[in-house]
Parts: sequence; C-alpha cells; structure tokens
Amino acid sequence: MKHIFLLLSLVFATQVMAQLPDGTVAPDFTLTDYYGTTHHLYDYLDQGKTVFVEIFAAHCPSCWAYHQTHRLKNIYEQYGPNGTNEIMVLALEYDPYNDENAFTGNHEIWVTQGNWLEGTPYPIFNVEDPNRVVFEDYDVTFYPVVYKICPDRLTERVFTSQNEESLYAMVEECQANMSIYETVQTISFRYDIITHSIWFDDYKQILSTEIYDLQGRMLFRQDELSQNTLALPQFSEGIYVIHFKTSVGLVSRKLYM
Repeated sequence: MKHIFLLLSLVFATQVMAQLPDGTVAPDFTLTDYYGTTHHLYDYLDQGKTVFVEIFAAHCPSCWAYHQTHRLKNIYEQYGPNGTNEIMVLALEYDPYNDENAFTGNHEIWVTQGNWLEGTPYPIFNVEDPNRVVFEDYDVTFYPVVYKICPDRLTERVFTSQNEESLYAMVEECQANMSIYETVQTISFRYDIITHSIWFDDYKQILSTEIYDLQGRMLFRQDELSQNTLALPQFSEGIYVIHFKTSVGLVSRKLYM
C-alpha cells in the first residue's frame, strides 16, 4: 500500500509540474490588458521581439515574491519599448475567481498579495472566459511560470531564480537564431494550391519540415526530402507556420493556404 501511495504521489507531482517542453511552438493569443489595450503575441514576434510571458495568480505568495524582485520590470525598462525595443513582457493573471480589484491590492490577503499595478510598466491581464483557453494552450498547472518566446515562436522555460543578466542572455540567444535565419534565406519555396504541394528550389539542405497552426499545434511533419516537391494534406484556408530544420538552424516562415 505504501508503494502504491508513493507511485500515485509521484504521478500527481508530475502532473502538477507539467509545462510546455522547451522548443514548443508558442500558441498564439490576443488579449486586452487591464488598461484596455489589445495585444497580439504573434504581432510582437513578427516585429522581431523576444516576448516574456509571465503567468501568475494575485493571491499567490511565491508569485508576489517574484514580482518584488523587479527582474521583469528591470529588463522591460532597459530593453522594452522605451529602451532598446528588443523585448515585450506580458503578465497573465490565472485565478478565475479574482476581479480586477485584485490588481490594486483592494482585497483580503487570500485574494491578493498587494498592488500589482504600482510600478509595473508592462501590460498585465485579468484573463477571464472565453480567453482562459490560453492557460490550457500553455499547459498551466502551477504558478508563477515564465516563458521566453523567440521571434521564431519557440518557447523556453524561464526559472524565477534567473537574474536580469541571465534573462538578457536568453534574448541574445533568440537574436543569434535570427542571425542563423538570415544566413539561410536561400530556402525558396512556393505553395501550389491546385496540387496542395510545396515546390522547393533547393531541397537538399532541408532536414525536416513541420507545419503548425496559429494555436501552436503541429499538423504535419516530413523528414528529409528526396525530391523538390512535398505533398501536403488539404488544410483549411488560412495562415500557418512552417518550420524548416536545416544544417545551420531552424527557419520559420508563414504559409498562406
């Protein structure tokens, strides 16, 4: 019986600490912040910005402790829109039972730990239905959790112990990946709507091809190609993200169908 209890405890702990694996394509979202401004994640990524997404709960002591380190505030002020304009920070509040007054600290201690708005320069969101699907998309089972999302849409978990220097090093990694992207601009392709195929000018440098929808779900994968055409399933009309893995790095493009 003791062994069964231990096994169940380990399974539960694994589920509680679930998260998006590093390298996952970030699910897209559009949300309106506390002040009424709308923000679209992929718009920031398309501008070449690295985005830090923080998911917290207003009542959570460890979330408040992280907030009080001012690490996201400091990096935002130096590298955000009023600094070098390299990053964006988006803070999403998880608790479905909180109202917007929880951000001001105007509630009991079990509802909010303090005034989350005071001194916070980046957008903060009270996420309610129907927008709470974003937490399912990001597999949120604990908080605080912070993700770094590069312009190529790939995510990486950020640990709350990381300081400002470490956070900016993550931004530089994204920028290095963008440099790799520039070196492989020779990847040229076109989509044939009649045959539902992609035609490549040079297919030999492509190690794998993956197609994602704008919610970050992988819909198709093909490993190394043996010819310059790639037949695809018939997708619904819309915009998709196509990833090419090459010998020098990952290249992401939009695919219009």
